[in-house]
Amino acid sequence: MIARHQLSRRQFLALSGSVSAAALLAACAPAAAPTGGEAPAGQATTTILAWFTDRSTINRMTENEAIPDFEADNPTIKVEMQFVPESEIQQKLLTAKAAGNSPDVSSIDETFLDTLTKENVLLPIPDEVLNVREEMGELTAELYRIPHGVDDARYYGLPNGVFASALYYNAGLLDELGYTPDDIPDQWDDFIIWAKDVTQWDGDTLEVSGLSFYANEFSMYEDLRYQIGGPIDGNFFPTKESVTHADETGIKAWEFIMDLYKVHQLDSIEEGFNSRDRFGNGRAVTLYNWTWFNGFMDTQYPDVDWGLKIPPVMSGAPVYGRRGPDVGFTLTTQKDEHLDASIKFFRYLVSPAYLAKYCKLRGIQPSLKSMWDDPNFSAESGPRWAAIAVKNRPENSVDPGFWPIELVDINNRILPSIRDEGEDIAAVLLRAEEAGTAYLQANPQWSILTGADYAANPQWLTAAG
Repeated sequence: MIARHQLSRRQFLALSGSVSAAALLAACAPAAAPTGGEAPAGQATTTILAWFTDRSTINRMTENEAIPDFEADNPTIKVEMQFVPESEIQQKLLTAKAAGNSPDVSSIDETFLDTLTKENVLLPIPDEVLNVREEMGELTAELYRIPHGVDDARYYGLPNGVFASALYYNAGLLDELGYTPDDIPDQWDDFIIWAKDVTQWDGDTLEVSGLSFYANEFSMYEDLRYQIGGPIDGNFFPTKESVTHADETGIKAWEFIMDLYKVHQLDSIEEGFNSRDRFGNGRAVTLYNWTWFNGFMDTQYPDVDWGLKIPPVMSGAPVYGRRGPDVGFTLTTQKDEHLDASIKFFRYLVSPAYLAKYCKLRGIQPSLKSMWDDPNFSAESGPRWAAIAVKNRPENSVDPGFWPIELVDINNRILPSIRDEGEDIAAVLLRAEEAGTAYLQANPQWSILTGADYAANPQWLTAAG
C-alpha cells in the first residue's frame, strides 16, 4: 500500500522506475497532440480505473474525446471510466479504500477534500509533476498545500478552475426589443431602470423577466457583499473562527435583493419559477446565474442565442464579486504498479489539452495561468466567455475558499426565511451568523479564505494571485 505523506522525490522515482527524468519534465509540459499507435511489442498494458462525478456533458466529452486522445499518446495505458453521483462519491471512496479496491484516479468536490485527506484516501501529488505556485499562482499554492503549517504538507487536490456568477442575456430577445448586449447597463442603478423597462407583466403573471434570478439570490448576495463592502470587509468570514451576515453590508445586500422583487418587480416570488428554466424557455431577457450553466445552455436549450456579461456592480468597476473553486482530480490508487500510469493520466487531466475542453463545458476559467491568454479564454474570447475571463481574474474578484456542507446548510436557511417566510432580514442574518460562528469555533476550517487572510496577503488580490 502507498502511505500518505510518503511520496518523497526518491520514492516517487523508485515507484516510477520506468519514468526517466526527461519523461518527468515532459509530463510537466502541456500535453502534445496525440500521435496514435499501439503498445510497443513486449510492453504490457496497464488498465487504470477512473471515477468521475456524474456530469453528463463533461463525461461524454471525456469518454468520447479525451480518453481516446490520451490513450493514443500513451499506448501502454488504458483508462476505464465509471460515473458516480456527486452525492455518493465521498462515501464510495471511503468504502473502497477500506476494502482495498480504490479507483486509481477520482474527481471530487472541493468540500470532500478535507475528509478524504484525513482518511488517507488521497495520495499526495508529487512535486515533480506540477509546480503549483508557478502554474496556478500564489493563492492556490498557499491554500491547497495541506495540512497547513506542517513541514511535510503536500498537495492532494487542486482546482481545475474557478466559477463565478455572470449575467446571461438572450440575444434574440434583445434584438426584438431594439437593444444590443452593449446596451445593457453596467451599474445597478441604471440596470434596474433598463430591466424594468423590458419586464412584461400581464396582470399578476410575469410574461418576460428583465432580470431572472429566482433561486440564485444567495449568489447575488455574495457578489453584493463584495461590491458594497470591498474585498476584505465584504467577506462574510472575517476570521476562520467567525461568520458575519448581520452587519450593515449584509442587511443592505438582502434589502436590495428583496427590492428587486417587491419594488422593481423584475422577477416573481409567487410563481416560484426557476430562473434558469425561465431564461432557457425564452421568458427572460437576462439571467443571474453561476456559469456552470454554460454546458446546460448548449445541450438543453440549443435554440437560444445567448451570451454573457459581467453582472451589474455598484460602482461599475472591480471588485465584481465572488469566484469559487472547481476541485478537482485526485490520485486514489492503492496499487503500486498503477502509480506511474495514474500520475500520467492525472497530469493529462490537469493540462491545457484536457482543460481546454473541460473548462468550456463547466463554465470555469482554467486554473493554469498559461491558459489565461489563450484566445479561447481571454478577455477577447467572445460573448460566451469574455465575462468569465475578466470577472474571474484574481484582481477582479474574491475567492473565499470553500466550506463544509454543515456551513452550506446554515447559509441555505437564509433565503427561504427572508424570501418565502417573510421574516425580518436582520433577525434572520443574526441567527445565521451566530450558528455559523458556533460551528466554526467547534470545527476549525483550513479551507476558508477570510478577510483577515486577504488583509495579510494583499498579493492575492493582484494578478500574482
